[in-house]
Amino acid sequence: MNRLSGRWAAALPAGPGGTVFSAACVWPLLAFLADGAAGPARDELEDALGLRADGAAAAARGLLAAMDRIRGSAAAVGLWARPGLPLRDAWVSGLPGAALGRFTGDDAADQAALDAWAAERTGGLIPEMPVRVDGAALLVLAAAQTLRTRWLRPFDQGGLEPEDGP
Repeated sequence: MNRLSGRWAAALPAGPGGTVFSAACVWPLLAFLADGAAGPARDELEDALGLRADGAAAAARGLLAAMDRIRGSAAAVGLWARPGLPLRDAWVSGLPGAALGRFTGDDAADQAALDAWAAERTGGLIPEMPVRVDGAALLVLAAAQTLRTRWLRPFDQGGLEPEDGP
């Protein structure tokens, strides 16, 4: 997970206000995909993950469980598929309990379900899914992570000037 974050950091230009990101929640999603992938896609996912696909789903479940044990932290992955999209039963059975959903074909109802998932999994911090569902969507993949914390010592607003140096 750290290696993937490092690769992203190396590929991104510095932003004017800084950038914060983490592969902590995307990594498990990629791991579940690797578990069900074959051929070149499996190889590419293994490279991104830094481990073999045959152990990826177990590692993803462990990481999600570890993040959930951290006070104030929550993490989730979600996958929604159109009816008729073939998914292997062995792969589906390796997903976390409520990770897989099926679209109904009613775009408005499906959008409402995705928005509710985002709001529930983020404690309302993300009230809706940043993707719009339409009849062309075969599969939607999502990852969510939140961390609510308080600082041991609050920040004091103000300026600092060095006593010496340039």
